[in-house]
Amino acid sequence: MAYLVKEMFGPTLQGEGFHTGRACVFLRFAVCNLACTWCDTDFRREGAQQLTAGEIASRLTRLDSGGTRMVVVTGGEPALQWDGKLAEALSDAGFRVHMESNGTRPLEAPVDWLTISPKPQFHTRADSLLKRDVLRASECKVVADATVTDDTLAGYESHYDCEHWFLQPCMDEHYDDSLARTLAMIQRRPRWRLSLQAHKIAGVP
Repeated sequence: MAYLVKEMFGPTLQGEGFHTGRACVFLRFAVCNLACTWCDTDFRREGAQQLTAGEIASRLTRLDSGGTRMVVVTGGEPALQWDGKLAEALSDAGFRVHMESNGTRPLEAPVDWLTISPKPQFHTRADSLLKRDVLRASECKVVADATVTDDTLAGYESHYDCEHWFLQPCMDEHYDDSLARTLAMIQRRPRWRLSLQAHKIAGVP
């Protein structure tokens, strides 16, 4: 099977969530089932490569010059393509797999760390957040655009069973407002912690 890969890059740093600042390499799949208006990622099919599991594992190994053996798998929506063959290839190459998903698709193979970043404000009729017994999140990371409220966060707290909760201001033209709202919600709901896009602050890819 060939996977539609938008890009692979590294060495770099994980810029968001619990593992912020950790050295890693990235695997970004093309294609997503959502169309978030403020998305900063190019996941279009145009310009993507079709690669086998072995080719992906080999290229990531070459990119991982520091031997971190941590790969962040993202998209697009990575759950649309993730399967046992690729999971096995990356495991055989020694990688620990960290995935970020929008939480609307089940995983066909396990990962070592699963970040759910729910965006129900962009769901179509075909999309809904999977229940906690289908997707077991390691962390929940919410991008705080204008639609996110305390009630939104309370809903996620009851929907997911995870230890780590992050709120990240939406980095668009309303960033200052998003940051202020994010900080205020964290003060009111202290289980949530601040996540910033540290890679953009540090100027790394």
